[in-house]
Amino acid sequence: MRVICPHCYSKALITSSNELTATVKDLYCQCTNTKHCGASFVYKLSHSHDLNPPRHTTQQMAIALIKSLPIEERQALQRDMFAS
Repeated sequence: MRVICPHCYSKALITSSNELTATVKDLYCQCTNTKHCGASFVYKLSHSHDLNPPRHTTQQMAIALIKSLPIEERQALQRDMFAS
């Protein structure tokens, strides 16, 4: 992961991190441009959203949807799935 100094736009190094939750971390950073900047700052790294949910989540959603169907529709779906 590349971190850029928000002050001078030079490369910065992550010197440490602190996990706030399973999906959020504070990244403690130091600008490598020590001659002209030398800033220290904290970036917050977080999970925003999934583009494609994990397979087990998709399967759980499909099972829940099928179970919510009336019995006649479930049977029709099963017939359609195994019809060749």
